Amino acid sequence: MKKIYLSIFLIVFIIGLLIPNQCVSASSMENGYLGIKLTSPIKLKNSIKLYSENGFSIYRKDDILNELEHFEDQYISISIGEEGNIIVLDSFNNNLFSFREDGLVLSSGDVYDKRIKIEDKSYRDYVFFKRQGNEIIVINYVKMDNYLYGVVPREMPASFPVESLKAQSISARTYTLFNINKHSGEGYNLCDTTHCQVYGGIDGENERTNGAVDDTSGMIITYNGNIIDATYHSNSGGYTEDASEVWGNSVPYLSAVNDEFSQGSPNSTWSFSMTCAEVDARLKNSGISIGNIVNMEVLETSSNGRVSKLKVVGTVGETVLNKDKIRQVLGSTELKSTWFTIKRDGNGTNVKTIYAVDGENINPQIVNLSESNIIDGELKKTPSRDIGSRAINRDNVTQIGDEKSSNTGNFIIEGKGYGHGVGMSQWGAKGMAELGYSCEEILKHYYTGIDIITQY
Repeated sequence: MKKIYLSIFLIVFIIGLLIPNQCVSASSMENGYLGIKLTSPIKLKNSIKLYSENGFSIYRKDDILNELEHFEDQYISISIGEEGNIIVLDSFNNNLFSFREDGLVLSSGDVYDKRIKIEDKSYRDYVFFKRQGNEIIVINYVKMDNYLYGVVPREMPASFPVESLKAQSISARTYTLFNINKHSGEGYNLCDTTHCQVYGGIDGENERTNGAVDDTSGMIITYNGNIIDATYHSNSGGYTEDASEVWGNSVPYLSAVNDEFSQGSPNSTWSFSMTCAEVDARLKNSGISIGNIVNMEVLETSSNGRVSKLKVVGTVGETVLNKDKIRQVLGSTELKSTWFTIKRDGNGTNVKTIYAVDGENINPQIVNLSESNIIDGELKKTPSRDIGSRAINRDNVTQIGDEKSSNTGNFIIEGKGYGHGVGMSQWGAKGMAELGYSCEEILKHYYTGIDIITQY
């Protein structure tokens, strides 16, 4: 019974979100609105500047039909008072309103076109302010399509063909509904960053993308009657990736497909170089310290060629980076995808890993060279100088490696695509639209076995 009640609640909530902008049918802010935590416009954590051409109206979060207060002031600020309450100040810092409950909801005084400028960015519908310690959390409560107005042009260039913009609108709407509870434990639905979807508010809107959102209003993607996780990325490089290869779980509609439509687009192929020192610095930034970097080696790839395991060897150890951790550690801007190969330029020295034993352990193991001992069966010594350069026994001195030379040269990385490669390729969608494919055909190419439905 619990699952049935949960399904009914989700259906009712989704229907409320998909209804085009109309008067609300209930007084709760949560009915039919998405809660998006805003981070990009915030300058100070404890004071927020606002502007509205038509003044401001104040409401309780659970009752947006009954106005608590209205101010004609166009410029106000929200701050935390001495007693920890949220206060509204005019442009001269006079106290206009004080609120002690869970939080404060503001909207523009214009009933038909609610717009509020927060610092230097404008947003539609309502804005909720609540105190969390010494910080003010700002949440934009916004209707679905108003939210998508600010998402689609941030995720796909507005200059792209209209059918690709429509495909992006439907994917973004579906992704939103699937991930509706991503931040529910923190008191809101989604954030405005790439962690969810990039949301720029009104300032990010464009007439072409707004039109694409309007033309596809209510349209979502389903698989066997359920809303899908409509993931997308910039460029597949010529072949999308199976979800199981990236995130470990198999999803039938996120299967790898041939994608010739992405080839020849920006970042379909790319290359860059990294020095050993740069690799070392990025590892250390992620809390990994293995000494001076000696080599990087691809251990495993997916069936489509994307790297799933990368070994990095240092002078005092080694580490293996798995799947999406590779880009997290080495840098997702330069390492645009995990579909890549590595080679050294002519200056690098190939140094094999040294295994050593001591008097107490006969099993070969990688050791810290600075803490190693040299043995010849009769003698066990601690080296008096860098063991990475010389091995000393009773009879002679043997050169076994030059630690400094192993830390020279560049790694040349050549790759394909941009992003995780799962789901819809945005540049591929552009390519398909230019060839005359419809948004439905684009979506059905990238998401296997799906249906596109319209909920009213």
